[in-house]
Amino acid sequence: MRNRFCIFIFSISAVTLSLSKSIFLRLGSCPQEPKLRRALLIFIFSLATVTLSLSKSIAQTTPSVPITRILFLVDASSSMMVSWGNEPRMIVAKRILGEIIDTLKRKPNIELGLRVYGSQTLASLNDCYDTKLLVPFGSNNAGIIKESLKNLEPMGITPISMSMEKAANDFPNDVNARNILILITDGAESCDTDPCAVSLALQKNGVFLRPFIIGLNADNSIVANLQCMGAFYNAQYPQGFKNAMQQILNAALNPTFIQVNLLDVNNNASETDAVMTFYDNRSGAIRYNYTHTLNYKGISDTVNLDPVSAYNLVVQTTPPVELKDIELAPKSINKVNVPAPQGFLFIKLQGKTINNNINSKIKCLVKQSDKYGTVTVQEINSSQKLICGKYDLEFLTLPRTRLNNIDISQSKTTTIEIPTPGVLSIQKTVPGYGGILWLNGTNWQKIYSLNGFGGMETVALQPGTYKIIFRTKMSKKTTDTKEQLINITAGGTASAKF
Repeated sequence: MRNRFCIFIFSISAVTLSLSKSIFLRLGSCPQEPKLRRALLIFIFSLATVTLSLSKSIAQTTPSVPITRILFLVDASSSMMVSWGNEPRMIVAKRILGEIIDTLKRKPNIELGLRVYGSQTLASLNDCYDTKLLVPFGSNNAGIIKESLKNLEPMGITPISMSMEKAANDFPNDVNARNILILITDGAESCDTDPCAVSLALQKNGVFLRPFIIGLNADNSIVANLQCMGAFYNAQYPQGFKNAMQQILNAALNPTFIQVNLLDVNNNASETDAVMTFYDNRSGAIRYNYTHTLNYKGISDTVNLDPVSAYNLVVQTTPPVELKDIELAPKSINKVNVPAPQGFLFIKLQGKTINNNINSKIKCLVKQSDKYGTVTVQEINSSQKLICGKYDLEFLTLPRTRLNNIDISQSKTTTIEIPTPGVLSIQKTVPGYGGILWLNGTNWQKIYSLNGFGGMETVALQPGTYKIIFRTKMSKKTTDTKEQLINITAGGTASAKF
């Protein structure tokens, strides 16, 4: 669509320039109209300049299609000479892979490569380094790959882990490319290594996306050894091998979309505007960040995701909502429903405030009632969107103000008010030690330590009864301790002097 629009703009530019030339020639024969000729020429050339500038801008901002690099890692171990149907497995693999490569050579933005293992030394030598890049990545190399396959003779063992480690250097250093590895094998790892661990490490390092593994009539032990590497296909028959290759390429090369529906308590997809983070469910790497959007029809918008990977989705609500192991069907819109009903919590102070600088520092720890940990820290006189449920609130006042089992309901605002703190001013003529005790029921509880310096010390306290305890630093007698009883009212002031 964007390319067609660029062509349209360029066409307008060309027509405009041609028209300006024609009018210039016609008006050149009308000397009695110099002002009209000059005005028309200025207008036409201005229009041509604008359209050319627009076309250039669009061309510069058009995103380039990333290159997809597909590395075929082919088993050439001695077991590939075992009959499969009426032919050896190697012959079947060569023929079908050649047919697949023929279909790929006509597709744009694709580069192919070929690495094999087990083709250089006899199986009796147990060579765990027998792997070789036969055809490096490049365009228009389908013929070279087919010729290399034709000359391939199975003879060795199956060093899958080493082959993948070497394959990491086969892919060019291109952060914008999509790197795909397709392993074709009839056996499990021959060497004392863990191919699943190697595969995962390479995925975490961004070498390639989740690899595809095709087992050629693999038994249960081989399946168990290899299916943890990536997306595993077990071809029981030659036609199954061809079908698997077609499914893999269908997934790797076709655009795929996802529609995430954020459901309210009535299972309607009405929630929106939350950040969505898509993680690769194998490597844990972040693949995409999107802000959920409802389109002009009020329907969840769709976004394009790479279908090669499976995903864990975290909807960054408060608290977050997670959906794991999302597998995408290629060439389709995959609809995913995520329960995310939300309401609002508004917290504020009751009455007037006399010291906004102190009151603005009050924070509220918001915790889910049935879970450990803080989900957010909310400022006073603010609103916060929360997943529906029960919450415990802890205001960082002196003393702490705690409210439990606060209900957040769908699309409603729950308003919580706490008393405005009063301000206590403590004047100390000399440095000293002491603190503030709060009357909690029938018990006096220490809630604050004085700073130890002389001068003025200001403390915001919730309404209540307090004792200020003080003894000078120079005093050597416990009985020199002084105390004052203070009552704090909401938004009021009090003072103590020592």
